[in-house]
Amino acid sequence: MTKAKDASTQSADRPPSALGGSCSSWIDIVAQLTESDFATKYRDAMRPVVLRGGCAAWSACQRWSPQYFEQAAGSLTVPVKTLNTGDIKVSPWRLAEYVRFIMERPPRADEVSSNAEAIPYCHDIPLLGLVEALAADCQPFPANLLSPWYRQHWWRYSQFFMGPAGTVTPLHFDTLLSHNLFFQIYGSKTFIIIPANQAELCGRRGWRWFDVDPERPDYGRFPQYRRATPVAITVSAGDMLYMPPRTLHHVRSLSASISFNIDWHTERSVLDALAQPPNEIPTEVKYYNAISALAVIAKIPEAITFPLYRPYLSYVS
Repeated sequence: MTKAKDASTQSADRPPSALGGSCSSWIDIVAQLTESDFATKYRDAMRPVVLRGGCAAWSACQRWSPQYFEQAAGSLTVPVKTLNTGDIKVSPWRLAEYVRFIMERPPRADEVSSNAEAIPYCHDIPLLGLVEALAADCQPFPANLLSPWYRQHWWRYSQFFMGPAGTVTPLHFDTLLSHNLFFQIYGSKTFIIIPANQAELCGRRGWRWFDVDPERPDYGRFPQYRRATPVAITVSAGDMLYMPPRTLHHVRSLSASISFNIDWHTERSVLDALAQPPNEIPTEVKYYNAISALAVIAKIPEAITFPLYRPYLSYVS
């Protein structure tokens, strides 16, 4: 087991001042991980971990590329999100058209350091649930890391990401206060990760977004952010990343990138989510967490609960 590098040296294209202090021992980078160790050292301990090469043996890591999806699902119309000054615009694109946008977009010398909020991004869509044959490319899938409700048809609960270099998801935590298991298939991304207990340092806006840009923090506006301990981790093709509920993360694609994740609850996490002050949590989030509780705790069959949960996979917050 190796530890994550100091945040100030983890990524050569990030100035040390942007990534704050050197307290990075709370994130492990490992080459092997048993189900037992995952459960006790990371899931139950609420600690992120990167598993290098965790999905590298999958056919997906050899087969998937933007061109592959043009052939496999190019006729599908998918929602593409454009983030501009905090507003999200959602536009329908044929997937083949979006692939051409990725392939034809010229590389820029400042791609990984520019403010790229306005790049259209095929972000958080349930593509594997729409094209279920894609799940065959993701074997052997570590379904036992998930709670039982999600295991048999894990791909139905996944959300897919594809975009060019420079796409950015600003600092946030995941909508349902759920666990996050993330798989990088093609290209690479940098995650800047901040512990959940430092959220008050980051300029929270609304339910789950934060106004601090951890790549270029404005210390005049957010002087308290100097006390934060962000860690930058590069997640490359074949890597897996686990983040516990409420973990803050900012994500930038360093190249054309394809990945997917699964948001999933344990009994503990869904009860914690349901216990949030009702005036702080959006109504839709309460609803989807209630459905999750019926599935994870009450063991209501998937045939009943999943149709109620499915709209979450396309939910825009």
